[in-house]
Amino acid sequence: MKTQTIAIIGGGPAGAMTAERLAEGWGLRNPGGSAHRVQVFEEKIGWEKPCGGGLSYKALRRYPFLEQAASGGNLLRSAEFIAPSGATMPFRLRVPLAVYSRATLNQLLLRRAEEAGAEVVAERILRLQRTNAGWEITGREKTYHADFVVLAAGARTRLRQTLAPDLSPHDFMLTYGYYLPPSSEVLRVQFFEDFEGYAWAFPRTDHVSVGICGKIGEDSMPALRNRLGDFMRNYGYLPDRRRIFSHLLPSLSVESWGNLRLAGERWALAGDAAGLVDPVTGEGICYALRSGHLLAEALLEGCPHAYPEKVRNEFGRALALGARLARTFYHGEFLGSGVTTRMIEFGARSRKFLEIIQDLIEGSKSFPGLAARLYSGLARTLVETGASRLRETVQSPCSPTPTGEGGSQAGE
Repeated sequence: MKTQTIAIIGGGPAGAMTAERLAEGWGLRNPGGSAHRVQVFEEKIGWEKPCGGGLSYKALRRYPFLEQAASGGNLLRSAEFIAPSGATMPFRLRVPLAVYSRATLNQLLLRRAEEAGAEVVAERILRLQRTNAGWEITGREKTYHADFVVLAAGARTRLRQTLAPDLSPHDFMLTYGYYLPPSSEVLRVQFFEDFEGYAWAFPRTDHVSVGICGKIGEDSMPALRNRLGDFMRNYGYLPDRRRIFSHLLPSLSVESWGNLRLAGERWALAGDAAGLVDPVTGEGICYALRSGHLLAEALLEGCPHAYPEKVRNEFGRALALGARLARTFYHGEFLGSGVTTRMIEFGARSRKFLEIIQDLIEGSKSFPGLAARLYSGLARTLVETGASRLRETVQSPCSPTPTGEGGSQAGE
């Protein structure tokens, strides 16, 4: 019996999850009677990827081992959102957000894949080429062969063009930032006026990831650095030129979601390589894990062509809707000010509105459900804070931004 080889290029959350689920499903821990082989190719095993590293409660609930792992993430409960106007909203998370060092997370996931029976190969893959039997995979060290290829090598991989059309520059956000010594245990997010992106400070177990992301074409790199510099000075984060990062983050346009190809003859894309990132929040780890899980499920069922539909049904349609909402979220206005400013001002005063923001962070509600609750929450907030007070704020642009008594205690 010929052994079927699945080659997974990329050992991040998407690739490692695909490998683990396939290896478990085919019983590769004891491969005596198995007709399958799973290989994961990862050039930089255990490297520190430049991102926030946040895992929502949705991901922790789906994969409890992430929270239970002894070397797991930093479980945060304190957060602060800062509006373009300078208004702040300190609050306590209802459920913890796990913030992982990506080196720690990737090592954990690859170890689980290996323990399940997958082979982890430290190799950089340079080229993919179709053959009559499947794929020829050219690495730096040697050439490999596989029957099916999973590309999960991140947003910047050039191998994507062998399988599907390249994404356009408008389908990415540029990130820039620093790894800094530990400071406070507060997760901070700063929004800016008429700017599609945000600055962040995510405390990890042994350092803080402080950075900024912005839609390509909105700001130059110097302008992006200036925004981040202002954020860091305001909150006492000191830059360390020795530990700088920069990276591309997928943020697909509405058109790209409509034309997205996730699979074809003997191949599939997963995680960032597929563009499966929330266009509003930038969250990608949860969707990488889920895409890997769903792809493995389709392969185990012998129906790899069912994978794109599984993704669309579970979260793809919601992310496509997020692409439609992203511009309104970052550039839109409500009651004479930006949406993000009003969101933070209202969230600091209204328990009901803060619940909507908590749902967004947790990933516990879909975009359609959140949109409906947003409008009803705005109505409740107008009553709670006093319509006359809000009218006064809107009609008097020189008046100071209201903070509300006890706003920092909202939701406690």
